[in-house]
Amino acid sequence: MKKYSVRPARIGDLDIVHEIIAKQNAVDYGSAMTTVDDLRQKWESLNLEDDTCMAYVDHEPAGYAEVTEGDSLYIYLADRNNVDLAFELLTILEGKVAARKKDKVNLFTRISEKNNTLLQLFASRGYHSDLSFLIMETTLAEPPPAPLWADGITMRAFVRDQDEQATYRADEEAAEDKGYHDPLSYEGWVKRMRMDQESFDPSLWFLACDGNEIAGAVLNLYAKESDTGWVDHLSVRRAWRQRGIGKALLLYSLGEFYKRGVRKIKLSVDSKSLTNAPRLYESAGMKTIQQYHIYRKEME
Repeated sequence: MKKYSVRPARIGDLDIVHEIIAKQNAVDYGSAMTTVDDLRQKWESLNLEDDTCMAYVDHEPAGYAEVTEGDSLYIYLADRNNVDLAFELLTILEGKVAARKKDKVNLFTRISEKNNTLLQLFASRGYHSDLSFLIMETTLAEPPPAPLWADGITMRAFVRDQDEQATYRADEEAAEDKGYHDPLSYEGWVKRMRMDQESFDPSLWFLACDGNEIAGAVLNLYAKESDTGWVDHLSVRRAWRQRGIGKALLLYSLGEFYKRGVRKIKLSVDSKSLTNAPRLYESAGMKTIQQYHIYRKEME
């Protein structure tokens, strides 16, 4: 077994860590999924000394691991088959959480179907998965069909400094039917939706309204590093379902991305969605390209 040198990450490691993360994500998810600026902003919310660790072998960077909000653990390996290092990093992360918690904690991680090293490691350490997500994609060779809006429903763009609270309430209400949903405070929702980051683009958020009520919303983002549009959240409130609003919001989003010259569009959806969302997305031409799993473990 190789000897690894492990220490907390430092701000000077930013580019090295981003390279390790981007390389692993490119194989696992098809793109880097983050930029150097995204990572820098993330590190601003972490205590690098307590929440991160860098691993080296023969002075060469071999891996990075972190504990983020909600006791979420993430491991990135320069060599994705390095089982020994993955085991060591997970042991360190669990120790970090245990050292600062007095009560039981629920550990969480997200692992790509393609990452056998991490899938096997977390399973062997007592983590269980009962939730999986599909990554679906479409490439637009021509403009998508025009959306058909139900009677009484109008679409408008999200207005910053006006629609935040109403959109938050509508999105959270619609999310209650997701078996995995953990209710978010407004502040938590803002962070989850990256509204506090420079990359946030409110012009990609659209609201389906019934009078003054938000019936549904589609909250999109653009990943510049991979030239990909993401349908990040698409939600329709219960009272307005079964009226084609979800598909109309999706088609409208695809059309807006097409106008902006973005041809590759992706989204992530619960594989066992109670509202059968995968079928909706398939009807708009999207196909499953990858899958990832959520693993959890209760630790005393």
